[in-house]
Amino acid sequence: MKINRTDLLWNYAASFMRVASALVVLPLILKMLPSEEMGLWTVMISLNSMIYLLDFGFFPTFSRSITYVYSGATTLQAEGYKPLEKDLPVYFPLLKGLIKSMRNFYAGVAIALVVLLFTAGIWYIESILQGFTGDPFKARLAWYCYGVLLSYQFYTYFYDAMLVGRGFIKRSKQIIVFSQSVHIIVASILLLSGMGIISMVIGQTLATITNRFLSYRAFFDKNTKEELQKAESEDWREILRKIWKTAYKSGLSGLSWIFTNRMLAMLGALFIPLSVMGDYGLSKQIADVIYTLSVVWFLTFYPKLTQERIQERIGEVKRMYIKALYIAVAVFAVCTSGVLLFGGWGLELINSKTHFIEWPLLLVLFGATLFDAFTYISTSVLLSRNEVPHYKALVATAIITVVILLAALKFTSYGVAVLVLVPFACQLVYNHWRWTGMVWFELGILKRRGERHTAA
Repeated sequence: MKINRTDLLWNYAASFMRVASALVVLPLILKMLPSEEMGLWTVMISLNSMIYLLDFGFFPTFSRSITYVYSGATTLQAEGYKPLEKDLPVYFPLLKGLIKSMRNFYAGVAIALVVLLFTAGIWYIESILQGFTGDPFKARLAWYCYGVLLSYQFYTYFYDAMLVGRGFIKRSKQIIVFSQSVHIIVASILLLSGMGIISMVIGQTLATITNRFLSYRAFFDKNTKEELQKAESEDWREILRKIWKTAYKSGLSGLSWIFTNRMLAMLGALFIPLSVMGDYGLSKQIADVIYTLSVVWFLTFYPKLTQERIQERIGEVKRMYIKALYIAVAVFAVCTSGVLLFGGWGLELINSKTHFIEWPLLLVLFGATLFDAFTYISTSVLLSRNEVPHYKALVATAIITVVILLAALKFTSYGVAVLVLVPFACQLVYNHWRWTGMVWFELGILKRRGERHTAA
């Protein structure tokens, strides 16, 4: 598997397009939408986390499995991995069975997503629209259309896993750049035409359809189609059973991260006015951009790191891990400084109706993203060996966080400060140091006392 600087540059280009989406479309949203609609859009973005919630850890597990197959694996382990000495030809019966298991899993859960969105989703939107002073019909239309979009996104979610797992980083990011361009152009035109919040939904819908169409064509090239047609598929149900053992643990870990990070706006909107949630939503979106840019390098080379792991080249795994941490710190420092120095000025320049939260809380929010990046990188290294030792701790932390969060929102008047401080404090207690420490010892970055004594 060859991943080089070209792949990295395209990954940065794709990340830049996501940032450009914020830099181009977000100012128009802030200028054209009232604070209440901005708050509603923040909640809808949080709803996007439902994809990760229902995925339940299958996306990274499928992606790793694709990497194993394209590295020459002829069978998949329920847990752990069988070391390979070198790259071997692709075993297409296993690949065909793996793709079938992905397609059937995502189709089944997409149906569950539709049912959930049009049952509990109806209650939720009616609850948060109480006292809404804008156009309730437009708000409901945007909500339900967005729900349909999410269902389609989930059904086709595995296309991304296949491309990344195969090592098609450049092609995957080129597709993202193009589809994000579609989103920016369409959403901007519709916003300027006065269509309001529905503009964002239409823009994302066209971008998603474009992305999935191009991803399908990129993965299923002529040779792959011919080989898959000739191959006798392995039992997809047996493959799914093997994958499940690791996937459900990854899923619990991902679910925990979602509740302590991505779904904060949805919880906060039940207690905090939408106009106030707009300020938090803006700040959180910028924090998420910083987080994304901090881990771009690592995400680009993660399939390569996984291959190095299964081929037992631990020195390379260590080198890539340390480099990822350094890059995360550098990106965080540059981006945070830029926002703190010029962010407020930029909002004034465009006459934004929404503003950042108070700067001490904003700084804490940004600091939390760096810790999140470190923990994500470290736990991903652990996952590369097809094991999930961290899932129990993450689940326990998530439960404690949600309980404290809801209690603080209900019985105190600290509002947005609760959304910033409680999740960060709960993660600092254990997860933000435990798993980074485990990787440091495993890769030999730190030595245990007995090992130091032996070396001496």
